[in-house]
Amino acid sequence: MNEFKNCPLVYITWLGGNFNSFSPNFRRLLEILEVDIDKCRKIDQPTQFDKIILPDSSFGAIATNECRETIDRVRNFALKNRMPTSNKKVYYFHGRIQVGEERLAEYFKSKGYEIISPQKLTLDEQLNWLINCESFASTLGSCSHNSVFLRDRTETIIIPREGIFGRDYQLPLDQINLVNATYIDSTMSIFDKGNRYHCYIISEQLKKFFGDKWNGYEEEDFKIFLQYVKTSLTKGFDVDSGEKNYYDFSPIQEFLAQLRKYEDLMVAYGMPHRWEYFRSLVSYQTHVDTKAWSSWNSEEQISNPLNQKFDIQAVKINFPGHKVYYSVYYNDKEGWSAEVLSPEMAGTTGKAKSIYGIRIRLDEMGAKEFDILYRVHKFDGTWTDWAKNDEAIYSHGVKLNAIQIKLEAKT
Repeated sequence: MNEFKNCPLVYITWLGGNFNSFSPNFRRLLEILEVDIDKCRKIDQPTQFDKIILPDSSFGAIATNECRETIDRVRNFALKNRMPTSNKKVYYFHGRIQVGEERLAEYFKSKGYEIISPQKLTLDEQLNWLINCESFASTLGSCSHNSVFLRDRTETIIIPREGIFGRDYQLPLDQINLVNATYIDSTMSIFDKGNRYHCYIISEQLKKFFGDKWNGYEEEDFKIFLQYVKTSLTKGFDVDSGEKNYYDFSPIQEFLAQLRKYEDLMVAYGMPHRWEYFRSLVSYQTHVDTKAWSSWNSEEQISNPLNQKFDIQAVKINFPGHKVYYSVYYNDKEGWSAEVLSPEMAGTTGKAKSIYGIRIRLDEMGAKEFDILYRVHKFDGTWTDWAKNDEAIYSHGVKLNAIQIKLEAKT
């Protein structure tokens, strides 16, 4: 407002940042808004003023009139100074910490979109692309927020970072200039890692939007997803902050081990049957000491942390499509429990009654396709050898604290 026009502008940097000058694009933005940069002063030490005027926030769940007016000033500048561009369809490419976005960008390129890396352009060049385009596409985030500089009712295509769309600035931004926004799920991001890593594929929904035939997920989609999981779990946390142990022993880390096989991915995400070796997974849980039941573990996962000595007292096993029979060994006096059928419980709960052995077999049809292998971990820190197909496995009087089960296809 004019009454404050001659006031000096003071500021502090985000989280105490140590930069002492504005970036060229931010300086240019201030120039477009007719802000006198020479009056801007960074506060980096205790400072006292006779009077301080703090402006209200102009943007949050909704945008204020002042926010709209500021954006309109930038748009009007772009309209006044617009120059012809080579394309009216633009895809803003984020590029950083986004697994699979290169392939996503190539798909949009095949639909006639110009692929733009905004960080490589001056502010004037970015505004010129935005004010000229008739269709704007981007993944959700800082790139998509540039949609506020589009002309009214410009077609806008946004790919969310996660399948479950959460809180973000984009929704209220869509209302500032009434863009024609369409959100298309084309992601496999399932781990919320502080918005560090995201995974994009060519989804059924995206192809449907452009009228393309979808023939199921492709092998490249699986490779992209595997890379995303490995990246997000190995680089998506600070190994020096104490988080590493959490991820080493968490269900997320165990899930990572399950992603080694394509069939595991298809089961986890209900993907179409595109490989002959597709099959369901064996799952199992154990009841330990006073800790109650563990969560259901998938094939080859270790049922309980090896460094915790809580003895197993009961087991449940399940294998969709086939029946599993199993029994547990109590002691030399009581011998074996009655054989149960999946997913019933073998063993006891609430009786503090440890088990010292197990035997597992598949039904006749399952046994023609697979060998079922299993082993147990003991309180003395050792694993037993693998047993298979109803072979009895004993711990020889040492309590058990974990079990591991897997299938091997018969050739």
